Amino acid sequence: MEVTMPRRAPILGITGLVFILFGLLSHYFTYNPLEGFFSFGWYSLLHLIAGVVCLLWYFARGSASLGEFVRQRSTRYGANAAVYSLFFVALVAMLNFLGTRYHYRVDVTAEGVNSISEQSREVVRNLDEDVHIDAFVEGGSDPALEQLIEAYQYHTDHLKVRFIDPQVHPELAQEAGVSQVPTLRIRQGDRSTLVTATDEESITNGIHRVTTKERKKIYFVEGHGEPAIDDVKSPDGFGLFAKDLRNQNYLVDTIFLAEVEEIPEDAAVVVAAAGPKDYFPREIDILDKYLRRGGRVLFLLEPRRAPRLVELVEKWGIEVGDDAIVDQQLRLFQGVTLGLDPIISSYGDHPAVKSMRQRTIMSLARSVRPADTIPEGFTVKSLAFTARTSWAETDLDRLFKRSEAQLEDSDMRGPVSVGAAASGSVKDAGGEGDGEFELAAYGDVHLAVNKFWHQLFNDSLVLSTVGWLAGEEELISIGPRAVRASRAHLTPAQARTVFYLSVLVIPEAILLCGIAVWWRRSAL
Repeated sequence: MEVTMPRRAPILGITGLVFILFGLLSHYFTYNPLEGFFSFGWYSLLHLIAGVVCLLWYFARGSASLGEFVRQRSTRYGANAAVYSLFFVALVAMLNFLGTRYHYRVDVTAEGVNSISEQSREVVRNLDEDVHIDAFVEGGSDPALEQLIEAYQYHTDHLKVRFIDPQVHPELAQEAGVSQVPTLRIRQGDRSTLVTATDEESITNGIHRVTTKERKKIYFVEGHGEPAIDDVKSPDGFGLFAKDLRNQNYLVDTIFLAEVEEIPEDAAVVVAAAGPKDYFPREIDILDKYLRRGGRVLFLLEPRRAPRLVELVEKWGIEVGDDAIVDQQLRLFQGVTLGLDPIISSYGDHPAVKSMRQRTIMSLARSVRPADTIPEGFTVKSLAFTARTSWAETDLDRLFKRSEAQLEDSDMRGPVSVGAAASGSVKDAGGEGDGEFELAAYGDVHLAVNKFWHQLFNDSLVLSTVGWLAGEEELISIGPRAVRASRAHLTPAQARTVFYLSVLVIPEAILLCGIAVWWRRSAL
């Protein structure tokens, strides 16, 4: 006797196969390798159980006529459709594989925000040796930076990048001289530089800096009791300052002006700090001539020190106050007190400090600001300002002898300018040639000594100023590109929801509806 299969039995079998297929697909795409392959999620497990139940029901109700069902014309049409679907899926998978193997990027945004500029492409295309970038970022991950690095790597195979969490690997951060996050250490061979900004312009200039064979030289004036550049242990040395300059791919040396006729031609920047002993008139004359032929000098001043050095700075449109900065400080168990360690809370509109957003600290500083009368053709701007709670104390005898300070009408109220920069053409300065001079002056030497170098962001301020004087910011200028279309940032839960709906739930629902329609039409 022949057993007749109920009309709903075959569709139960097909539905069971669909459930099992999507259950396995869901498990393949969502399983966690750390938990093992057989750790099924709720979606996968539910579909597998439903699929097995449907198949068992199908075989229990009509397995005797399975062969007859297979031989039906509608079944053959359904099998052909399944084969075509599998072929299409295989084709899509092959295209994805080829797309991964042979990658090609097309940026269709109006401003090209998803690709690097032509200047950056030119820099990386000319790489003939590997450039290594160690990206010290919080948590060891920065999606925006990773996307930017991928845009660089699309144009070269010589860019090797690794992302490092400085909390997990503090020894690597210490070895690289990293003092803030994010910081990129870019190196090629024995040349390296540190970049604290993660925009395209900074990264491209960093790559260009380490791949350029010529290294710029920084001279530190000595002979007046200035901090020593080889002293990294005592709190009053310039050792950390010089070390970070070398990390920025500069050559560093000292110069005693009393023993030379002029500052060497290979000097990119000269650092002149105020020491216990004043400069000789001849040394001042050498610095003055160096500026008039297009030199670059960083002056670090102190209250009541190096008066001849102060006179030289004032000749270039910068006024140096005969004062000391006093600021309010909050001390535990003492409340608000007065101190001589002012906090720098804001910066001027100048290329030397354009990247500065964080606070810095000085110790025993004097005011430095643009003069009321600036020589014709000169450009003089303030670089850094103290807080509103500070002032420039002019009664230095009372301050230093009796340790007393009081804000009076003759004092300058905060915010007080404690740094200024001057630039202009050599001809306007009375020199010869078509070049330009540049100088920057801060009212504090302690800003750059070992004790304060890594406090707050002193190192960033000084290195940024040196970079401007050395002309490093002029290497490559890449203007900002506006993002015309906004991006959607999804949480992990939202991303999983989008994945399930778009990849599993909606296709599965469409497939089941198609099977139901096909089965109903074939049964008519």
